[in-house]
Amino acid sequence: MTLPYERTRAILKTEEFLRELSRHSGLPQDIRSYAKSLLRHYPSADQIFSLGRLEECLVNEALEDEYRRRVIAFHQPLLCSSLESTR
Repeated sequence: MTLPYERTRAILKTEEFLRELSRHSGLPQDIRSYAKSLLRHYPSADQIFSLGRLEECLVNEALEDEYRRRVIAFHQPLLCSSLESTR
C-alpha cells in the first residue's frame, strides 16, 4: 500500500526527472520537448503541499475549526475529475 507521503515524494521526484530529461542534451529533441511540454502544466511543490494540507484537513476532524476553514478557503483547485474542459 502506498502511503500519502510516498505518493507526494513520487510526484515531486517525477517533476525533477522531467526537468532532467528536458535539459539532457544527449536525448533526442522530441523527447526533451515532450518533457518540457508536460512540465508546463505540472503542479509546483507548493501546489502539491497545499493539496496535501487540504486532504489532511478534510479527513482529520480533530484539527481546529478555524485552521480547517482557512486551509479550505485559501485552497485553489488543482485537479479535476475529467480530462475534458468543463467550460
